[in-house]
Amino acid sequence: MVRETRHLWVGNLPENVREEKIIEHFKRYGRVESVKVLPKRGSEGGVAAFVDFVDIKSAQKAHNAVNKMGDRDLRTDYNEPGTIPSAARGLDDSLSLSSRGRDVSGFTRAAGGAVYGPPTSLHSRDGRYERRLDG
Repeated sequence: MVRETRHLWVGNLPENVREEKIIEHFKRYGRVESVKVLPKRGSEGGVAAFVDFVDIKSAQKAHNAVNKMGDRDLRTDYNEPGTIPSAARGLDDSLSLSSRGRDVSGFTRAAGGAVYGPPTSLHSRDGRYERRLDG
């Protein structure tokens, strides 16, 4: 079960989307505190962003709604700042763990630029994500 927060990860956004357009879309659910558009990760799929609402009820409304921008169906997931949203996991398996290095919380930096990645403590020996039993 994903912990509900006032922070959402939004995926499959149009390629040239601006923060203002994301705010305009999501303000129907409540006051948006901030939007951070993330660098595109690969040649396929859309852009992703973090959308932070002022309160959790607004984030819940947005997450439970069907969100479309243009012809794209947007994907949403709750996000705890500093962690990887579960909807984004496994989207870019082309980089080996040894080629990644820690950078900003919730990101890793590789030759191709910033990509998502959880702390290395969540990896097992074969590079797959493990579910933490201690919460």
